[in-house]
Amino acid sequence: MSSKVDIRVEVDPARSEPRVVIQTSEKSEFVENIIYAIERCVETEYPQVPAYEGDALVLINQWDIVRIYSENRRLVICTETGEYESRSTLRDLEGILDRYCFVRISRFEIINLKKASGFDFSVSGTIKVAFEDGTETWVSRRHVRAIKETLDGEQREGVTE
Repeated sequence: MSSKVDIRVEVDPARSEPRVVIQTSEKSEFVENIIYAIERCVETEYPQVPAYEGDALVLINQWDIVRIYSENRRLVICTETGEYESRSTLRDLEGILDRYCFVRISRFEIINLKKASGFDFSVSGTIKVAFEDGTETWVSRRHVRAIKETLDGEQREGVTE
């Protein structure tokens, strides 16, 4: 596939918000990069997440978060570049995270579906999630049904009828 993109802008006074449609013969890493770039352009709708690196406060872009989990009474925010500590609760973070990208997989963990590289359903009653950075985690049995429904919904969103 060529790295050139055919871009066409259509002005429609009836539309209140922009709509982006990507037409391609197959979903590839190149197409994923285009989607990621567009998402980053509209990230102002989703606030950055405050976290701490030692005593220093840092603001983390939501799109950089791989997963957030609770361990030994502390909340850890994992990105591809490192781990940070949050003084918020998982419930508080759920309220500000993009609900189309982030999903709770257990009482102690939220993951970014856009950073997952695969889902292993081979173990009966649970799901193993693998991430692009090589880490893995498990969906609790209580959340398996919701994750399957979410993944099924994402698959259908990509299909036009």
